Amino acid sequence: MLSSKIPLLLSLCASAVLGAFVPPERLNIPLLLSPGGRPMMGMGMSSGNVQNFNFTFTTSLGYTAVASKQCTECSDTPLYDIGLSSTAKSLNGQSAMSLGAGSFNGSLMKEDCTIYISNGSTWAYPNQTVVLMDMQTQGSPFDQSISGLLGLGTLRKPTTAAGFSAGFDDGLYGQYYIRNPEASNFTFGLDLKPSPVIPGNGSSLKINPSQSSLADTNVGTVHWLQPDQSAYQADQVQWSVAQNTVTSGYLANNTQPDLTVSLDGWTAKIGSNSVSVQDGILVNVDPFYPGIYMPMQQAQLIHDAISGSQQTQLSTIPGQTNSWIVPCNTQISFTVLVNGQGFTVDQSILVVDQGDGQCLSLIEGFTDSSVTQYILGQNFMQQIYVIFNIPKDGQSIVGFAPRAASTKSRDIGAIVGGTVGGVAGVVALGLLAFFLIRRRQDNTFFARAAELEEEHKVASTVEPYTLGAEPHTPSFPGYLPGSPPAGAHHPLLGAAGVHDAHAGAAPPTYEEASESGLASPRGYARDSKMTYRRDTMMSTSAGSPPGSPSQTGFSGSSAV
Repeated sequence: MLSSKIPLLLSLCASAVLGAFVPPERLNIPLLLSPGGRPMMGMGMSSGNVQNFNFTFTTSLGYTAVASKQCTECSDTPLYDIGLSSTAKSLNGQSAMSLGAGSFNGSLMKEDCTIYISNGSTWAYPNQTVVLMDMQTQGSPFDQSISGLLGLGTLRKPTTAAGFSAGFDDGLYGQYYIRNPEASNFTFGLDLKPSPVIPGNGSSLKINPSQSSLADTNVGTVHWLQPDQSAYQADQVQWSVAQNTVTSGYLANNTQPDLTVSLDGWTAKIGSNSVSVQDGILVNVDPFYPGIYMPMQQAQLIHDAISGSQQTQLSTIPGQTNSWIVPCNTQISFTVLVNGQGFTVDQSILVVDQGDGQCLSLIEGFTDSSVTQYILGQNFMQQIYVIFNIPKDGQSIVGFAPRAASTKSRDIGAIVGGTVGGVAGVVALGLLAFFLIRRRQDNTFFARAAELEEEHKVASTVEPYTLGAEPHTPSFPGYLPGSPPAGAHHPLLGAAGVHDAHAGAAPPTYEEASESGLASPRGYARDSKMTYRRDTMMSTSAGSPPGSPSQTGFSGSSAV
């Protein structure tokens, strides 16, 4: 367990060496669903005559891209006009890059960009290298109200995909450190809801028919510059170091994501049967994709254990993956292990009704047998809180944490007095010491201390307080969560309550919004079927080189 904390400790030490740490204000970026089912945020381009757009985002690429008015295939989304910008600077070079099933290209420019925050302020990131997209293939993200793509990859590894040798300083993080030389870490957390996208047979994403409307649907929050500790159990974060030497095993024609991490493995339980991979697996965690994706051989093992399953051409990454038709009453759980800690989703997430009486699995297999890596998308991420830390120097790290437990159903007496074993004894001793000091002022306190000790002995039998429980919700007079900036058109987070900012477990960053931002809504209640458990069956530690993906295990009465 200590090994999982080493990258974080190194980052904290680096911060101490570079200078006094001044925690920033956490900024909250609201996410809505586009009509096509992708998460989107509000973006502004140019610092003068601002052009406002909806952007989706990905951790698989490090570039920002926007659809230009030169794009002839872009008919249902607003387009960027470089002629209206007072800050854009054209660059030499022509980009050509792929993301999932699609690809796009175009010229390059430098532009000042802003991200809209939930309280109406903005966070600026000027001088950004931007792909001015003017041509795309089917499967690219620039459609159905999505005008751009925010790349949250690091660009640590130089690439020529943009038509020149782009590096760290061409991305969001490099420019951030240029503007803030005293900073040593850039950190953000993802607090997401489920995706409505299900496997389909076309180039456009297919929406679950039970999702009547996507208009203004809140799909979560990006906690920018530091994570929101009230959203997750900070003492249970498991860290994995990004693997920067991986050169093969990812999607064809796609650049290897530089935030790929090595995790312990996974296990799937189907009824009394259990299927598992007990060697290290390389994983890209990216909300751009809705489902869970793995090598075809591994996906086949899982679905072979489901009686009545049938492979289909339906997919959420057309041409790259296949899904399975499964019985609608399938009971299945899928657990990913990170440093021995399990993060689980069950059939309430993994099995979806496509509206015709047939159900589909959200676990898909790559059709290309050379793909040996995994992608965990939005539907898996809704069950966990994911933290990304990109330091100025050194390797990036990704943290996985259980969501914060809800306190709504807990009895206040159990919360206050619900301590167990030695914890109750420590509390009692502390109370005794306090009342002994006060004895000279009021001797009755000492007698009361003895009574309190007895009360705590009784309280030790009460259900213990859940670590990471939702904190008290403070009130901020005059603040209306989700208030838009004047004249801006961008997604807004619905007001679900305001929470205080806590010190993040990950190293926070320094820069704040252009206007002081208050803490944003916490989001939504967790699914009661979500489970987290400790499991030590995997021997491979996070961050270590992965083993062969072909080593799997199967247990149970039979393979149905």
